[in-house]
Amino acid sequence: MELNSCARENISAINFSSLCDTEVRKRAGENQCKKFDLDYLIQQIGPFGKFQRRIVFLICITNFFLVDYTTMFIFTAGEVNYRCRIPECEAENAAFSADFLNFTTPAVEGNFAKCKRFPKLSNISLEDQCQGEFFDKNHTEECSELIYQNDEKTIQNEWNLGCSEDWKLSLVGTVNGIGQVVCLPLVGYISDRYGRRTAFILSAFFAAFLGLLRSFSTNFTMFVILEFLDPALNSGMFNAGFLLGMELVGPSRRALVAFCLLVACTMGSVGLGVLVMFVKHWRLLLRIVYLPSFIFMTYYWFIPESIRWLYKKNRLVEASNVIISAAKTNSSQLTLKAQTMLKEASKNPSENDLNKIESVNKDTKESRLGLILKSKTLLIRIVNCSFYWAAMSFAYTGLNMNSVMIAGDKHVNFILNILIEIPANLICCWLMEKIGRRTILSLSQISCGLACIASIFLKEAPVSAQTTVFLIGKLGASVSYSIVSVYTSEIFPTTLRHTLVSICSILGRTGSTLAPFTLFLGKYMESMEMILFASMTIPAGIFILFAPETLNQPLPDTIQEAEDIGKIKKCRHLL
Repeated sequence: MELNSCARENISAINFSSLCDTEVRKRAGENQCKKFDLDYLIQQIGPFGKFQRRIVFLICITNFFLVDYTTMFIFTAGEVNYRCRIPECEAENAAFSADFLNFTTPAVEGNFAKCKRFPKLSNISLEDQCQGEFFDKNHTEECSELIYQNDEKTIQNEWNLGCSEDWKLSLVGTVNGIGQVVCLPLVGYISDRYGRRTAFILSAFFAAFLGLLRSFSTNFTMFVILEFLDPALNSGMFNAGFLLGMELVGPSRRALVAFCLLVACTMGSVGLGVLVMFVKHWRLLLRIVYLPSFIFMTYYWFIPESIRWLYKKNRLVEASNVIISAAKTNSSQLTLKAQTMLKEASKNPSENDLNKIESVNKDTKESRLGLILKSKTLLIRIVNCSFYWAAMSFAYTGLNMNSVMIAGDKHVNFILNILIEIPANLICCWLMEKIGRRTILSLSQISCGLACIASIFLKEAPVSAQTTVFLIGKLGASVSYSIVSVYTSEIFPTTLRHTLVSICSILGRTGSTLAPFTLFLGKYMESMEMILFASMTIPAGIFILFAPETLNQPLPDTIQEAEDIGKIKKCRHLL
């Protein structure tokens, strides 16, 4: 779901970020990168041995629960059945089902209206007024009170958010999406400055504290404030955990680790779908899902800091200790060359040298950011990639939310909607290397849009047909979600790749922020949400065909190399 975009961004950032900045080495006079070959050392300890498998397994456990934090609002702020209370026929705490609804409440599309009722004839004064002939069936009026179906408890029936107040349910999802956007620069700073493990532990604390506190909300205002703070402060838990897992394995195993971590997210969402079948109260649901975050805080003693982060910070002694521990756990015999590297690592640069390196690195990045602003090609790519990302996240998030609204059991539909991501990830990994990023991204976006259009004409079709077409659309959205961050990473230069991908992600997440309101708009115009999804994904699928293909292209290290991607002789792509 919204949470998986951070994961794909991390995959690309890890796969394609350079380990050593050559300009830093030249200007700071350091040769640590030559002495300490991290990729070689990881190969020596084993690219995916017992040490790494244990860590990946622990992170998979967190992902199983963590993914639910970004989709929980689908059920806590879910819509329940409700109708007008008819004072002439029932008491305040009456049951939801009643025979008198046939003559007191108008029908809308085969169901009783939720917010309208037939008015009572004004000249009736009999004591027993609950009779069909006493209601004016030629006119309707707004409900003054509502009766909710109480087989499940959400914030809607607890705080009476029906009819004119139901827009607040969509607001919850939008606030959640805004919180996720706000977290990106903050968590990135903490993770890069203080370490992946530090960011992970802090995020675990905020997740446990804010999630449980939200379950004790006394009103809607308190609930929605905590709904914003929760993803804003705990989303770093996923990012940091993903980086910890990816940065401890060799290049040949990163795809496997990424697949495992994403499948753990998928299975966590499936687990949530099963859980809500049995846990019907939103407060209890929050407590069950968020309590494990307290356990994840103990990972400080079980998961080491990222070797690559320690390496980039020139904390080579600590990195060496992690490598030695990993080699021992994996029963790996280090070569003389590896042992020499670890020994040389003990001769860390002085504090002055480290300050000098950081200063040069900062100046270098600032000067290159200025060059980015002067590059018309890269500025156009930022705009276009942000549009691809917005279209993808808009459809992906919106279809996730709409999965509980289509015909059939909403829990089963939600589970099927999530399970479709497993074949989507497999298709993505296989086809990207066969037919290229651009083609599969275009096909997935267009197929998603066409499926959304087809669903508009299947309102009267069997439930199985509606569900099948819906899942085809979700498959397309999931495939494009898997590819877009990889593609954007491959068309930007190494030195600013993570920054530019983050910019595209932040701008693109306007789609996931606006997606919750498609449910609200759908109440006023039938199939409006599907029309909106198609109007975004189909143009995005067409425009991507004018972008350069990056399959088998060398990763650009400089701005000039990035601008040259897609050029064939004198021909130039639109990007």
